[in-house]
This record gives sequence, C-alpha cells and structure tokens, in this order.
Amino acid sequence: MPTTLSFDAEFDAPVTEVWRVVSDTDLLDGAIGLPAVTYRDEPQPDGTSRRFASMRKLGIMLEYEELPFTWVHEQFYEVRRVFSRGPFRTFEHRCELFPRDPDNPGAGCRVRTTFTFETAGVLGFVARRGTRKDVLNPYQKLFADLNQRLQKKLRREKNHSVVLQRPVPVNELDNAGRSQERARVTEFVTRARRFLDSPLMEKIGDAIGRYPDEELRRMQPKAYAQRWMAPRDDTLNAFLAATRAGLLKMRWDVICPHCRGDKMNLGSLAEVKEKAFCPSCNIDFDVDLDRSLEAVFTPHPQVREVAPAHYCLGGPGTTPHIVYQKLLEPGQEHAFELRLAPGRYRARFSGAREYRWLDVAHDGAAEAGWVIGTERVLGDDLRARADAPVRFRVRNDSGRRVLAAMESVEWARDALSAGELVADQRFRDLFSNEVLAPGIKLAVESATILFTDLVGSTALYNALGDARAFSLVRTHFDILHELVQRHQGAIVKTIGDAIMAVFTRPDNALRAAHDLHREVDRYVRDKGHERGVELKVGLHAGPCIAVTLNDRLDYFGTTVNLAARVQNLSQGGDIVVTRAMAELTGDCETLRAQGWQSQALEAHAKGFDRPVEVLRFVRAD
Repeated sequence: MPTTLSFDAEFDAPVTEVWRVVSDTDLLDGAIGLPAVTYRDEPQPDGTSRRFASMRKLGIMLEYEELPFTWVHEQFYEVRRVFSRGPFRTFEHRCELFPRDPDNPGAGCRVRTTFTFETAGVLGFVARRGTRKDVLNPYQKLFADLNQRLQKKLRREKNHSVVLQRPVPVNELDNAGRSQERARVTEFVTRARRFLDSPLMEKIGDAIGRYPDEELRRMQPKAYAQRWMAPRDDTLNAFLAATRAGLLKMRWDVICPHCRGDKMNLGSLAEVKEKAFCPSCNIDFDVDLDRSLEAVFTPHPQVREVAPAHYCLGGPGTTPHIVYQKLLEPGQEHAFELRLAPGRYRARFSGAREYRWLDVAHDGAAEAGWVIGTERVLGDDLRARADAPVRFRVRNDSGRRVLAAMESVEWARDALSAGELVADQRFRDLFSNEVLAPGIKLAVESATILFTDLVGSTALYNALGDARAFSLVRTHFDILHELVQRHQGAIVKTIGDAIMAVFTRPDNALRAAHDLHREVDRYVRDKGHERGVELKVGLHAGPCIAVTLNDRLDYFGTTVNLAARVQNLSQGGDIVVTRAMAELTGDCETLRAQGWQSQALEAHAKGFDRPVEVLRFVRAD
C-alpha cells in the first residue's frame, strides 16, 4: 500500500522567483543534507536514454532507475523512481504551484509538495520514518526559510519569465569552526586586489566564504553580476583577476546543444576535442566556441574545497531554459496550458532530427500542437500570444518512446561562451597560455573582424628613420590595445604595422573603429611624437574557425579573408564596412549617429569571384 506525505507552503514572492528556487531539486536536496547521487545514462536504440542512479544512506545502498521528470513551467514538476535495491519499491515526488491570483503572478502562491512511496522488506518501517524525518520535515523548514529570503531580496525588474539565475542563495554555511578557511579567503582577496582593485573582490570572497558547495560548483559571472546588480563587464573582469590571483579556478564545460547539460568538465582549452557525445540525449554533436563550450568558475582548492557532487540531476532547476518536458509512450497524447513571455522557443523530440519553433509575441494563436510521426514531425512552426494561456497538444504516433521538450532560446543569457571569452583582451592578456591543441579547429558562429593599417608606413620609415618610426608604431599599438579592450574586443595579432582584432558584437567593433580615428593620432602626438598617424580600417562579420597558430588563438576562414580585403579598400581616415555587416547593425547606425556618412561601392577583392558590396564611411566634417 503506497504511503503519501504532503505539506503546503505559502510564498509571498512572484511565482517566477518561487518556481526558480522550488524547482531546483539538485540544490534543495543538497541543502537538506541528502547524500550525493551517482548517475549513469544508458542510450537506447530508439533514441531515448535510461538513467540509473545509486546512493548510500546510513550504510544502506539504494539503486534505482529515475524516469524523466515531467514539468510545465511555473505549474508543477514530478518524477518517479523505480528501485532495484534498498528499502523502497517506488518513490514519487510532485511539487505544484497554485497562484493566489492567476491574473497576477506577482501576488504570491501556495506550493504543495507530495511524496508517495512503496516500501520493501524489513527496512520499510525505517524508510517511512526516515522519509518524514530526513525529507519531508527538512523540505518544509527550507521552504519557510526560502519565503523569508525571497521577501528580503531587493526587487529587480525582470525582462523574461524564464529566470535562469537563482534569485537568492538557498542556504548559507555555518562559519563556526571555519576560521582558517576564512583567513585564506581574506588573504587571497587581498592578493586579487593587486590585479584589480575592485569592491567586487570582496563580494567574490564573501560568496566563497558563505555559500554552500551547490552554489559554487558552476559560478557564472553574468548571473553573479545580476545577483549583485553590478555591470557585467566589471564582474567578468573581477572573476578573471580573481582567477589569476588563485582565488578562483576556471574550467571549460562542454555543453550539449539539446539538454544544455555539461557533459565534460575540462581544465584547459587544450583538452577540448572537436566532437562530443551526450548520453542523456543519445546524440553526437560538434563542439563549437559559441554554443557548446562555456567558461565557468569555482573556488580554487587552495582556498576552499568544493567537491563535485549531484543530488538530483534531472529536475527543471538544472535546465531552467526548458519550460516543458514529458516522456510520451507510443500512442500517448498530452494536452496542457502554458503561459509564456515574449520570446522564441524551440520544441524538440528525441529520435527526431527536426525542431519546431514557437515565436511568442503580443498577438498570435491561442492553440498549438505537433504530432511526432515515424519519419517526421507533423505541424508547422507557430506564432502564439504572450502572457495568456496557450493550449498545447502533443501526440506520439511514432511507435517509440519520445521525450518531448520545449525550451527558451535565452539559455545563453547567463552563459559565458568560450567564443565570447577568447575575444576578450583581458582574457588574452591574463591567460595567454590558454590555447587549443594543435590541429583542433572549432567553429565560431559569428565574429566581427577588424583590420587596421597605417597610411604611408614606408614613407614614414624613410622620413623618420627606423628607430623613431618603430617607436611611433609601438606607441600607436598601445592605444589600439586600449581602445579595442575598451569596446570588449581583443587584438588577435599584429602584422607589420597592422592589427587584426576580433569582437563578438558588431556594434562594439563600429564604436572601436570610430574611436580609433578620433584618438590614435592625438595619443601618439601627446606621447611626444612630432608626426601623427592616419589609419585605414576595414570590418566584416560572419562565421569562421578558431585554431592555435604560433602559440596563440587565431581565426581563419572566408570572413577573415574578406575583412582583410575590405581594409585594403580603405583610403585612410575612413571606415570600410561590408554590406553584410551593415545589415547586422541597422545600416551602421552607430557610425551615422557620430556624424559619419557613407558611400555605397562595389569593389573587386582578391580571391573573391564576385564584386563585394561595401559602404565607405567618411566624416561629414
């Protein structure tokens, strides 16, 4: 006979923030003191995967199969575990959110948590008492504490209902008896401030000293910037400096493009391979710098040991971008309602190579649905209305088990992609030894490449002599370095008197190009050079590949080649931009707002069969 234990908890915070903490079962289970779990995923021929787990509690080994979680965003989640060893036969966990006012999610909610289980053997009585003592009661106490924490949190305006970061720490460490560790943290914070004198260093040290291990295993600078209400750029700078000082340790996580789970944790870029496999999703995937390789941080072991551990791997809290998930048996249909904020969502189905896209806007359909067939997914991409219930219907006619999921594409908002980091000048300066292994080529979805060169450099050397001309060139490199870094870019290499720089955002590259013309000549004259300089500048954006060449990260491909050719079209004092890049930046509005005017040209570029459409920008004055 199944046993059911349940409790209700009242929360005064918005449903969005309540969901983000109560759905993070990995963090909650660790916070209440449950033992760590060892997981093993076994891919199946039908394209799905089975997950098996084991843990030891009070000397008793428990082994079970964990079926995929089912959840609907901000409504409920549930999971069922079937045991092959231990005092349980089955164990189910369900959590439901009931808004006080369905039309006002900010009015708070009631959360109902239910545990239903069947026991086995002579230890069944102990299991029933243990579940109440070690699971139900601690959960109830923790939820009451979370309500208090959420009430104290400063309100921040959200821009999307899919909240990827945790709004508050779930619990904090008891500092009693940890004086030596606190002293080490203080020592390394002081050391880190020698690299960067920022008050954010104290915040990093405070997090290391107070937060539990579960909060520190994957420290994301962007999420911490939002938590601290600090500028993202300043926070990343602090994280990099803290890593250089030994307060933090950086690693590279290989991320599955489907489930967004970290499949490998690598200590350096040199360990990255071009291919990877996700046993949870049962798929192979290409590793690229933008979407499948993320830089994360953790306290350095010399400051604090954070053991790698999982407590509940499959819950919605570990994949907060997924707003719906359910395992559908052959012939099964599932209907549900879901209220979504504006944005883009992707529906995916295990065993199917195609996706369906859902664009949520202020107008659109009130119903949507797809049918998973043997060969393909039936149903079109859809446009649905925002902030109102949309009725969904998903049916599995494929003859196989299918894991259906719908996810927001905003998963990348808190992720620090490798593509973003290796295009950051501070990272390149502090971690010049972080390069890919020889022969490894990783795709970059989009990069903006900027080339500069000096006008009349040969005449410059003839007029000034080699020593004085070289000194002037070195001085102009100094200000180029400063300006590229100011606009979140990085100098990839110098080529004679020229530079090649990379940016992840094309608008930043345009701002840098404007400042190059405005500041470089004045800078070299202020440094005592009687002769100034004039630059030729060219830009293009698009996909490329990253490799290691001459012991540094470099970029190659058609995008790089075209950027170099475009720079050769410059006459000096101007900025030449490809038409393709102009389309990415609102017709280069950033330059036009600064008084630049353009002339459209078609030019022949060496190595390209067709003429290249470019815009040549010159100052109106």
